[in-house]
This record gives sequence, structure tokens and C-alpha cells, in this order.
Amino acid sequence: MLSTDIKQESMVKKITNTVDILREEYPIYKKSLDYSETLLDLVDAFQRNLSFEEFNAMSDEKLKKHCRDMMAVRLLGNIGDSFTPEEMIIFEDAIKRK
Repeated sequence: MLSTDIKQESMVKKITNTVDILREEYPIYKKSLDYSETLLDLVDAFQRNLSFEEFNAMSDEKLKKHCRDMMAVRLLGNIGDSFTPEEMIIFEDAIKRK
């Protein structure tokens, strides 16, 4: 049986590799998301929601999709951080009309 440290290290390595690929494919992630925070959030989310065996059985493509989706949500959460007050009013008005 693998020790918890080895399991965690394996999970972190797999997620890190996936995030590195996504940052190359989608430069917006590299530009707009903090690398360390993103990794910590993803590792935490996978550890909370999947057993090591479930995580380890996940295909690379499925892991990539889950990471991409979570990173996209994180990116959406940052929208507006750099808006001026006038831009925020325009943005909020646009959302209300939808």
C-alpha cells in the first residue's frame, strides 16, 4: 500500500503536468491565474471529492477537462477585478439585460 505522502506527491505531479499543458494551450490562464494558488485549489478539490484510486483511474483527458473547467470558473471569478467603477456599471447593466 502506498503511503499518503507518495499518493499526494503523485496526485500533485499529475495535476501540475496537466496545468502546465493547459497554460500553454490557453495563455489566458498563464496571464490571469496565479500558478501556485491554482495548483493548491485543484489539488484540494480533487482530494476532497475523489479517493486516490478514483483520481488515479481518471484518464488524462478527463483530468484535463476537469482542470480546464475549474480554471475557467476561477478565471470568471476574476472578471471585474480590474474594472473601473464605470466599467463595472456597464458590466452589471449588461448582465441584468440578459
